[in-house]
Amino acid sequence: MENNLHIFIDRLKDNKEEKILDTLASEDLDIKNEKELIFKSPIELEAKAYKASEELIINVNLKFRVSIPCKICNKLIEKDINVKNLYIIESLENIKIFYDLKYEIKNLCFLQIPSYVECLDSCPSRQNIKNYFKEPKKENFPFSDLKE
Repeated sequence: MENNLHIFIDRLKDNKEEKILDTLASEDLDIKNEKELIFKSPIELEAKAYKASEELIINVNLKFRVSIPCKICNKLIEKDINVKNLYIIESLENIKIFYDLKYEIKNLCFLQIPSYVECLDSCPSRQNIKNYFKEPKKENFPFSDLKE
């Protein structure tokens, strides 16, 4: 079976683009579900690859769902992640036979996952920790009365 994430350089003729449509399981990208990060749905990949002078250019769109614990109450929250029009550029002299998109997709997934989430965008348990927040500083805007 041919790997759909391999982009063969010799197949990219002048001004011709190769389209990649695939649905990947997290296991396909060597991503293991952990206690605090669970991929809930397959990763939907849509990509276009083409050559421009001496560069390989890949336009990537990704869509997936991940479960992350709430930063306040630790309940798992499902978060939809959409990546649109991300470009990957690689010099053709660095590519021997094919370009493997697998590692780029894996890194892209991890980079797009937020470092923390909060359930319902305002966790009901937030009231329990309100005493631990700092008081907001009084802000001073000395030039706010100036007009253009």
